[in-house]
Amino acid sequence: MIQSHVFISSQPSAVGPAAVLEFWAQALTSQPLWHKERANLCLMDHLCQAAFQFNQEDCVQKVLYQQHKNALGYHCDKGLLSSLVSWIVAGNITPSFIEGNGNPTQVWFAWTILNMESIFEEDSQLRRVVERELVSNPFTPEQALKKAQSQLKLPIVPSLQRLLIYRWAHQALVTPADHPLLPLIWQKFFLLYLHRPGPQYGLPVDGCIGKRFFQSPAHLSLLGDLKQRLIEAADFHHSASKALGVDSPGSSSENLVDRASTQANHLTSPELHKELVRLFNMYVLWLEEESFQKGDMYIPSLPKQYDAHRLAKVMQNQQDLWIEFVNVERIQYEFQEALDFWFQVQVETHIASSAASTQTDFTNPMLAKERIISGLKVYDAPQSSLPLQPMKAPVPLISSASLVSPSEAKALTRATLRILQQQAKSAALWESQQVAFNNEILDTLPKFYTNREEQVIIPLECRGSSGKSCQGPSLVTVQFEGKYKNEAVGQQLHVLEKEVKQLQAEATKPPSLSVVEAAVHMENFITALINLYKHQSVPGIHRVGINLFFAVVEFVCDETQRHPPTRQFFTSCIEILGQVFIAGTKSECKPVLQTILKNRRLCTLLSPYFTPVASPEEFVYLYEKVVSFLSDDNSDVIFMLLTKASDFIHSIPTYMTALCR
Repeated sequence: MIQSHVFISSQPSAVGPAAVLEFWAQALTSQPLWHKERANLCLMDHLCQAAFQFNQEDCVQKVLYQQHKNALGYHCDKGLLSSLVSWIVAGNITPSFIEGNGNPTQVWFAWTILNMESIFEEDSQLRRVVERELVSNPFTPEQALKKAQSQLKLPIVPSLQRLLIYRWAHQALVTPADHPLLPLIWQKFFLLYLHRPGPQYGLPVDGCIGKRFFQSPAHLSLLGDLKQRLIEAADFHHSASKALGVDSPGSSSENLVDRASTQANHLTSPELHKELVRLFNMYVLWLEEESFQKGDMYIPSLPKQYDAHRLAKVMQNQQDLWIEFVNVERIQYEFQEALDFWFQVQVETHIASSAASTQTDFTNPMLAKERIISGLKVYDAPQSSLPLQPMKAPVPLISSASLVSPSEAKALTRATLRILQQQAKSAALWESQQVAFNNEILDTLPKFYTNREEQVIIPLECRGSSGKSCQGPSLVTVQFEGKYKNEAVGQQLHVLEKEVKQLQAEATKPPSLSVVEAAVHMENFITALINLYKHQSVPGIHRVGINLFFAVVEFVCDETQRHPPTRQFFTSCIEILGQVFIAGTKSECKPVLQTILKNRRLCTLLSPYFTPVASPEEFVYLYEKVVSFLSDDNSDVIFMLLTKASDFIHSIPTYMTALCR
């Protein structure tokens, strides 16, 4: 449809293809993240192909150029721009409409995007400054890029991977060998690789700039991949020319320039394969020739395989595309094929609608339903909806009955709390095992090496003197303590280290899904209970909250206090339940005190919710209970509880005043 629209607009007295191409480019790029939709990219690829065929790429590039600037943060608010700059400085890859290093499927789209990014790179003068720094100083590409950023003070500077010389290289690697744009993509790469920027900056004529961009091992490997890809492309077209009955490319003595000037703008397929073999072989020579990078080569003296005329144009940065190497016939054929298919669909639809209209009486109002149904039959039948797959909730839902029934709430929460407590006990067991292993290793290590008393007889040579010979060497006995390695102990240490690694691997595994489910389920239950308690006056819900508080307290043990995640979870549950259901509740002062006195380690957890001021009638009893519990080993607990009693004593005058009134 899009291509037919472009074709019709190119006819005489029509609006022209430029307006239509710009319209569709704006329509296809109007949605956020449009470049991530595969169907959208396919349409953009066909649109870019039509723009290339009608020589109207500028109108599409103009739309994409503005989209590119917006994506980089230009014309946006300062907050977005600042965040994007910090994101780039952090070393991330600059965003692009091409995912990854290249696009092997939408090559026309990639061609348009890279040309657009090349315009952006030139407009910002980034390429010019980077090349100048590489020529003037012994910088790496990374250093030259940072220097260019500081000089130009650009708000957005692409990362190294987004420089166009690398972008064209990667796109050339992934473009299929038979794609019409492949020769032009390689031409774009060599325009950057064989550029001689010396005279441009007032410097003497020197070698090409390309090798300075390929200094790191990764980039040197990329050069090897480029050479291999060129050889594969030449072999592909050589095989194609053989299959079409074309002679070997070496059999012709005509120069590539002469053939380009004598033939039409595009070649027939057999001849094109032959010329492409020569072109890719020429590219291989250009890539391999080290003298181009040093500047000590006299170009006119090169053999004809180098095509000195084209090489000089490339080194002078002449941007004219070599359209004679593009398979224009294939482009026109694909375009015409799409047009024919679209026109055929239109004709079939028109015939079907005409046939339906001849069989239907449009004058009879009683046949309106039949006319509508016959009109709908022209189109494809709608697909049925996808079958619904039953999904199990990752966390069980909280039933309303469990929120008001103490028995159901108790059974539900105890099962959940038991799972969390078991996780804490497992962690405590792993910790104990780790300590035991460490102690055993520390006890075993001193036994690994021991000192043993040894005796060695060392012969000392005697050379004699004054013509007298010696009877033999002197034997010296040396006694010392030597280091001895106990192999049995070493084997024992090896087994211990292996067991420690297994234990650590087990202990560092993420918690099981049942533990996560239990924690989330408990949190959801408490949240639902509190929301229902605050917003609706439901009988019995306060008692459910109180029971839940003491249920959580019951599951607090030494293991849960030693395991930080479980300790934090239990503490949070006790805190929220204590604040809502326990603190200030008259009937719960005595149970809270009894729980604290029964288990002193819970004093820090529960003392904030022990509020004797809420029960003046029981204050004397509670005070006596606290005092009678006083001993030397629990003075800290008694002190915490007596501070609660002092709060009540300070409130007595206010309480008595209220009674008198």
